[in-house]
Amino acid sequence: MCIAFDSLLTKSLLPAFLLLAAAGCSGDPMVPPGEVDGGAQVGSIEPLGRTMPVAGEIAADDLAYPSADQPVSDTSNNADYLNTPNLAGTGSDRQLPMIDEEPADPAPSLSASGDGSVNMDDALGVETNSLAEEESGQIAEGNASQPVVDGIGTDVPVEIQPGQRQSRTIGEAAGDITLPGPGKRTAEVGQQVAFIPRFSNPMSVPESFGGLSASDRNCRQELKKLGVDFTELEPIRDGGSCGIAHPIKVKGLAGGIDIKPAATLNCPVTLAFAKWVKKELVPSARMRYFSGIKTIRQLSSYSCRKMNSKSSNPWSEHAKGNAIDVGKFVLNSGKEIDVRKKSIFSFRERGLLKAVRSDSCKYFNTVLGPGSDANHKDHFHFDLRSRKSGRRYCDL
Repeated sequence: MCIAFDSLLTKSLLPAFLLLAAAGCSGDPMVPPGEVDGGAQVGSIEPLGRTMPVAGEIAADDLAYPSADQPVSDTSNNADYLNTPNLAGTGSDRQLPMIDEEPADPAPSLSASGDGSVNMDDALGVETNSLAEEESGQIAEGNASQPVVDGIGTDVPVEIQPGQRQSRTIGEAAGDITLPGPGKRTAEVGQQVAFIPRFSNPMSVPESFGGLSASDRNCRQELKKLGVDFTELEPIRDGGSCGIAHPIKVKGLAGGIDIKPAATLNCPVTLAFAKWVKKELVPSARMRYFSGIKTIRQLSSYSCRKMNSKSSNPWSEHAKGNAIDVGKFVLNSGKEIDVRKKSIFSFRERGLLKAVRSDSCKYFNTVLGPGSDANHKDHFHFDLRSRKSGRRYCDL
């Protein structure tokens, strides 16, 4: 019961004690009542140059920012605050430019080019390269550490040095450049032309550059296997109906047989002629004369003319290098057998010429000779004329 009474007494007296403590601090709170232990209380120090406001009022100096109803102004010079320089972080002798003020170092002006466009690179001082130089730098070979070789597949591959241009000026010290293609031509001195590979071996020229087709290449390979002596010639173009795209000059056949004079032909008819001589003519001569063939005298190979040289006739196969005329055979023994109708007593000559006419029809599409007509009384005509019916014409 005593504990309860004590607790009740404490609760009753505590408010009264707090009121007495507050009353002791009334009056001017900033005026110390006197010295305490030889010094003033901390809370009783009076601020210099300021007076405490009346309770409930706020001094004008205590306003951190002006009120909403007060204009923002500089009381010293009555200037607009937007035009007042911002001096933060600077000395008193340095000022930043005002908002509407031109900078001390204006940006470079943009100059217009001749076509009216603006060159941003010049204005900004950027160094530019030409489009060709930029593209050259983007090519892998231009920055490759390994050697770059041009002319692969040709007779003279060359190594390209870094940055080397692939064009030449005709008329340089190296000499004029001959442009490939029909009718070799040389460009004028000083003319810039693209670098075009030159091929000394026609067999190495790609078909895209006007080179041989796959069939032409195979044909020439067979000629070499048969031992045919021939050389490549420049394309022959004598008009729309005359010419040979890839002519060859045939000088001789296997076994040391000479073609005199050398015949200008296309490859297919040359191949047929070489096979016939090797497989038919030489064996027939050995069987009848015990001697091989030494020379074949040809009378006509490529010739831009009509059939039988008559203007009213169609174009001859000679105009395409697709025919050859033979007038004489010379044996190794020295005997000469000319192509013409033989007497009844020339058994071996008649037999050889008859074999020539019959056997050659296995290799050619057209065979004409003595007895066919007056135009072929003194020579054999062999050609590979293509007919829609596929029929061979051999006057036996």
